Amino acid sequence: MSQSGVKNMMILKNLPSNIVEEAIIILKNNNKVKQNEKIESNKIDKESKKTENDYILKEAEMLVSNYIKRLEEKKKEKNEVQNKIKTKCKKMKKTIIVMSVIILIETIILLIK
Repeated sequence: MSQSGVKNMMILKNLPSNIVEEAIIILKNNNKVKQNEKIESNKIDKESKKTENDYILKEAEMLVSNYIKRLEEKKKEKNEVQNKIKTKCKKMKKTIIVMSVIILIETIILLIK
């Protein structure tokens, strides 16, 4: 099966909502994005606020945006943890170098005596 015929899809289940049970998101083709653009929730048309079905749409949008926020927060936390690990590794390398130099000096001193 060729990859070109398959769409990028994402299914969200077990959402914290009374109305939406499951959300299916179809992603656009992989295009090069110059800048990340965030969609503002307050840019909704005034006419669309009047319908009852719009309530469901708004809740679905809110659930998807919350899901994306959680993904971004997890990514930030992961990067923070990786940065902490890198700094600890650098400190450990420095202490190991200092300790090895001290041990080398002590062995030389002991061999001379």
